Amino acid sequence: MPPFVAEACRAIRPRAMLVALLIATPAVAEPAMWVVRTATTEVTLFGTVHELPAATDWLSPRVAARFDAADTVVFETILPDDPATLAGLLHILGEDPKLKPLADRIDAGHRAALVRTADEYKLPLAGLAHMRTWLAALTLSSLATERHGLTQADGVEATLTARAKAANKPAIGLETPGQQLGYFATLPELDQLALLDVVLDELPTDAADVKSLVTSWQGGHPEEIAADKELQATPALEKALLIDRNARWATWIAGVLKRPGKIFIAVGAAHLAGDHSVLAMLAKQGIVAERVH
Repeated sequence: MPPFVAEACRAIRPRAMLVALLIATPAVAEPAMWVVRTATTEVTLFGTVHELPAATDWLSPRVAARFDAADTVVFETILPDDPATLAGLLHILGEDPKLKPLADRIDAGHRAALVRTADEYKLPLAGLAHMRTWLAALTLSSLATERHGLTQADGVEATLTARAKAANKPAIGLETPGQQLGYFATLPELDQLALLDVVLDELPTDAADVKSLVTSWQGGHPEEIAADKELQATPALEKALLIDRNARWATWIAGVLKRPGKIFIAVGAAHLAGDHSVLAMLAKQGIVAERVH
């Protein structure tokens, strides 16, 4: 079982939503926020980075104030307290002893990169051999993230979850862990292979990508993180992980706006950027999100 079992669900998010700062953090960091209002309802949309290095400064007074004023906080998913639950899901959805070894499934051009990466990360190829291709891709991506000193414990969701618990604030998930992993498990093999190819191709430039993406996030420039090579590896991957999910979330938000209250929604920053963002999906329903400046 891969080392990221306890954090499995966050691994399904695209690299643009997983990366974190490798350079000095600005004195004042405030990622982008939007608000949707009706006469009785206020929904704040906040783009997150799921993993960060320790002591990253991002929780500005304005972000904290909007979070603290909310009646309920909403995340992409709520992780179970028992890691064994995720381990069981991964075993069922991500492993198959009948599969050909991973090295025999990928094309010759990426086979050398796989061997080199596994050796560099001290991950025996036997440990990847019978993983389904999507899980092998996420495992390698997770190891790269850990190598840069990024942890879920220092990420945005962990910080906001702790703050919500301290205030006895209800927290709910837009999806279950099983649903999130299921998006990968139901991908055709060709799309899983395309994902693995992109992961292997991006690893050599990972450090530079991390610095650029998170600088954009902290500076409040979501348009600069809209494009993500992993998400766009194939049309099916982009549809399953981004377009369809954003559409469902926008519909959910439209329903919430019919009920009084204040909601703070924290989802990966890439879901709030680009032509297929949650904001764009809301606009198609006639709901305008106003940027908080």
